[in-house]
Amino acid sequence: MKLSNIFTLSLGLVLAIGVSSCNKDNKRVEDFSYSFNTGQVAAAYAYDGDHPSTLGATMQLVGEKDGTMISVTLSNTVNGEMYNIHAHDAADAATTPNGTPYDETPNAALFTQMLTGTGGAVTVSQKTTMTVTEITETYEGFFVVHDPLQPITTVDPTTYVILGSFAR
Repeated sequence: MKLSNIFTLSLGLVLAIGVSSCNKDNKRVEDFSYSFNTGQVAAAYAYDGDHPSTLGATMQLVGEKDGTMISVTLSNTVNGEMYNIHAHDAADAATTPNGTPYDETPNAALFTQMLTGTGGAVTVSQKTTMTVTEITETYEGFFVVHDPLQPITTVDPTTYVILGSFAR
């Protein structure tokens, strides 16, 4: 076999492996479930309010060619109420303005959505450029659903009806 043919074959193999490794998250699907906030993350952060504790959430990550589609479904929502749902990057509490263990500004590039409750299940989706692997293995942050029956605050975790590690 000629040296040029071996070089061409080798280059083709390297390119094929490189392209397939870049797309390893393409079509990958991961599902996560979240329960009502009873202090699972920290007892001091247990929800304090009047929202029914039957609320639950699921998150689905679907790998796509250029990122990930994140879909969140809330079940047993309060009809007509607006739910704010988002990611908060983890942070050192000593460096945040109010001593929270997360950046108090939601991470809009990852997930920040609102949905109106129907009394049942409602789904909202957002695309991010992060891969499923980056979200599930590298990203450190929290998944938050605010109580629609209280004024929204990003500094009081006891107003979060759902609170958990993002995509864990």
